[in-house]
Amino acid sequence: MAYRHVVKRPQLQARIFLCNWYVKIVRPGREIPDNTVQFHVPMDMSKLDVRNYLQSIYNVDVYKVNTRIQHGKTKSIVKNDKLVKKKLPDYKVAYVVLASGTFKFPDLFSKEEPKDDKSSKTDDMPQKSVPFRWF
Repeated sequence: MAYRHVVKRPQLQARIFLCNWYVKIVRPGREIPDNTVQFHVPMDMSKLDVRNYLQSIYNVDVYKVNTRIQHGKTKSIVKNDKLVKKKLPDYKVAYVVLASGTFKFPDLFSKEEPKDDKSSKTDDMPQKSVPFRWF
């Protein structure tokens, strides 16, 4: 039963090797240069691993990688009439300097509302007042 999925000719088997890591791009909390991108990466990922990950999977030319470890926040929670402190896990932050080009986050939630032609036409027309009636 343990050998049910054995391939008879392994040289004909197509293999796909997936990475055990994932990186998360984040918006920086303070001002950084335009050619720098900030990522949250796993703790066991080194600078060389970050560089190889971005170059091999996403075809990004990386000039330099800087990393730091961000300590997790502590929260105070009341549980059963006791004050319990809970610490969130630490995470590693990688600053990737691009070899060429710049990176800018897209503005997904713009505060400006688009002006429609229909709304401007209805504003020009005089409004007829209708008395309010209870039915």
